[in-house]
Amino acid sequence: MNSASQPVLPVETDRVGMSGIGIVAVLTIIVVVFIIGQMTINHFRNPGRFPIRTVVVEGAYQHTGQVQLKDKVLSQAQKGFFNLDIARIQKEVEGLPWVEKAYVRRVWPESINVLIEEHTPVARWGRDGLVSDKFKLFFPPRMAESQDVMLHELVSDLPVLHSPARRHAALLKLHEQTEPLFKAIEAPLVGIKEDERRSVTLMLDGDVQVIIGHKLIAERIDRFADIFRAYVAPVYDDVARVDMRYTNGFAMARKSVLSNNARVN
Repeated sequence: MNSASQPVLPVETDRVGMSGIGIVAVLTIIVVVFIIGQMTINHFRNPGRFPIRTVVVEGAYQHTGQVQLKDKVLSQAQKGFFNLDIARIQKEVEGLPWVEKAYVRRVWPESINVLIEEHTPVARWGRDGLVSDKFKLFFPPRMAESQDVMLHELVSDLPVLHSPARRHAALLKLHEQTEPLFKAIEAPLVGIKEDERRSVTLMLDGDVQVIIGHKLIAERIDRFADIFRAYVAPVYDDVARVDMRYTNGFAMARKSVLSNNARVN
């Protein structure tokens, strides 16, 4: 009787032992890489190794001093090149009164470049504020008391807007809509103001007031434009105010009459 041949099985190696050695090796490499990475990061983040030595300010700016700008930047620059908080520097620079937008970047190996854009004022806001062409309200320090001749020349011809609520955007839009019409009829519009009830008064050169009220504003402005040349312009130098709040007409107060009334009283 022939005995069945038995298959010969291969002898298995110690896979568990080999796997353990591999895991240890991988973990060792990870730890070494991590330590080297941390040492490298700490090296580059050391402010003493990569100090900021130069601040370059660019852009068309007239009212923001370089000293002010550099002070804002250098307050953060002590952290070194790689630790700079660019967003913080940008926020600090944009906090200056005349700065509308700031763009900040590192320049290898030791510089910061700051590009700024200043507000372009298109209207005055009361005594101390300005409104930009992008409808932003800003307050140059002590503008009313400033000795800056360039600033006074810049704002002297701007229209004056005012409201107890800061509705500068609404009033500037109203001025932009009204000014072309008034130029066409040669009515010298110099400002717009409104009171707590949002009642609008147009200010003309020579302290002439045109009372519009808080409703039907566009319609009443158009009616004033229609009657200006026939009724207001011929006696303009004697006009104190024109009240357009009447449904089918208007009322006009004359300076001479007011003056006579004041003497009688």
